[in-house]
Amino acid sequence: MFGYVKPYTPELKMIENQYYRAAYCGLCRAMRDEIGVLSRMTLSYDITFLVLARLALTGEIPEFHKKRCFLHPLKKRLVMKKNDALLFSAHVSAILTQYKIADDVTDEKGFKKIGALLLKSLFSHSYKKAKKGYLELDKSVKEHLSSLRCTEREKTRSADKPAALFGALMSDIMTIGIEEGEKERIGATIGTAIGRWIYLIDALDDIEKDRKTGSYNPFILLFDGAELDREKKLDIKAAMLSVLGKAVSAFDLLDFDGRRDLEGLIRNVLTEGMPRMTDAVLLGGTEIKTTDENGEM
Repeated sequence: MFGYVKPYTPELKMIENQYYRAAYCGLCRAMRDEIGVLSRMTLSYDITFLVLARLALTGEIPEFHKKRCFLHPLKKRLVMKKNDALLFSAHVSAILTQYKIADDVTDEKGFKKIGALLLKSLFSHSYKKAKKGYLELDKSVKEHLSSLRCTEREKTRSADKPAALFGALMSDIMTIGIEEGEKERIGATIGTAIGRWIYLIDALDDIEKDRKTGSYNPFILLFDGAELDREKKLDIKAAMLSVLGKAVSAFDLLDFDGRRDLEGLIRNVLTEGMPRMTDAVLLGGTEIKTTDENGEM
């Protein structure tokens, strides 16, 4: 979907890197088996983080095995076995993808609209399978994205309001099926913060494109179409890091019960990967690469 929420691999321990690649590959297989082969085209780092977060919140202990795949046929790779976190995240991906395509159908014109209509048709089967198993999730996504779309149509001169709506969506996604109590509150806080950050980073990354197309972008309206100077960028960065700080504070409350690989990996994403992505988008830093030791995902 977006692809902004990912680890900073140079700071990962080897076991953490293996864990991440195994989760990524496990998600790919779960999407293929549960939603359909085409769904693998929407595989993303953001949904992989959802897998990790759900494992942390539920306490589920994943199992691993070695498998080959069509992208890496010569060497078996460590893959996370199918589990509840993978299955849930695969369905989330399918549902979010369908609503994103539906937005494109509404917004685009000409050949881009035709392309969006074709994609909607191609992914409709995956969406129907995902919706059937997760009606509550589909309802939540539909309601939140509808509210967000109305806010964007009103040309709201605020980055905080639409970001809060996307944060509410991610909060629901993070906590659906999580037992009530402390873990649900922790998950809601993490989801809200991650959702707000994703909306803001995506808007910042799209400023120039939106300026050309006339599409809604809160930062263009907020600053009356003016370019963001360094002072404004640093102010925005401070606000975004403050949002991430709330996710880190909530994360620190989780009991990982010795699961240091998972704990270290999530901490890396929140304190290394996402802050560096903020710099890369806002200040023109080097884009973060997420690769294995051979330069492959």
